[in-house]
Amino acid sequence: MAVAMLIAGAITAIVTAIIRRSPSAATARATREGVLFVVSTRKWQRVLIRTVGIAVIVLGSILLLAAAGVKDPETSMVIAGAAMFVGGTLFVFLARGMKRMRLEVAPDLVWSFGLVRGPNAVPVAEITRLEPNPGDRFGGILAKTEGTTRFGATRLMLGYPQLIDFLQHTRPDLPIPDGSWPLQQRAATPR
Repeated sequence: MAVAMLIAGAITAIVTAIIRRSPSAATARATREGVLFVVSTRKWQRVLIRTVGIAVIVLGSILLLAAAGVKDPETSMVIAGAAMFVGGTLFVFLARGMKRMRLEVAPDLVWSFGLVRGPNAVPVAEITRLEPNPGDRFGGILAKTEGTTRFGATRLMLGYPQLIDFLQHTRPDLPIPDGSWPLQQRAATPR
């Protein structure tokens, strides 16, 4: 157990160090007019998830083919192969959703694109509070209106420093919570 915790801590420290030295601006293109900048996942994250998914699909397929080639296959082999195939397929769909997931920030609103749902326009004036993102070990921010999360971003996302600067300048009445400051050096103010 201690070894697993040590490995998880080391991975977190390494990824954080890499992110601090890497560029912070997103390269994704906006799909809306008047967008100042885009906040999106990093390509290596999507590629890693997709690669793992494909590898698990291949292993699951091999198990299923091996079970099909035996006269009396082990039930556990069939279940494991089917579970790996389904799990790998879900990973591939997750990678596809991660490519779609982004925020497109305009002067007065934020377009939020989820993993599967259509874009959602969130007027910046309607945001009532900002909270830290508890669902990610690297931290991030959630924008809420009356208890409902309208959009969120993690500190690993490209464009995250620009999002924090944008929120500070357009809504100075909303404090940025601890654990939500960018990992990278402070970025220039958005245009």
